[in-house]
Amino acid sequence: MKIRIDKDIVEFTPEHPAETVELEALWIKLGNCIGNTKSLQPIGVYNPTENKTATFHIEGLEEQEKSFVPVVRAPYDTDLYCVTCNKTLHVKAGEPIPFCCGRLMEILD
Repeated sequence: MKIRIDKDIVEFTPEHPAETVELEALWIKLGNCIGNTKSLQPIGVYNPTENKTATFHIEGLEEQEKSFVPVVRAPYDTDLYCVTCNKTLHVKAGEPIPFCCGRLMEILD
């Protein structure tokens, strides 16, 4: 994922199909056009020499929105996998990408 910052604007550009799917799911959670737009707030400390992951909290989600599962569809015929249990699944273009072990399955590159 490429991230570009220009003053108070942040752009996320996915670099492969799995990132496109994840960005779409985030977009749906943050700006669903119903109610207030949500914001990302950093959690903890980001130190790239110790951990490559930066963690954020989606601020402003109501309880029902926290459990809302966005429907993200496969961009093309592909195989998916679960990073937790390593389950694999084949889906066709336009089919929903399912959740497994609490998170969206990822596209095998």
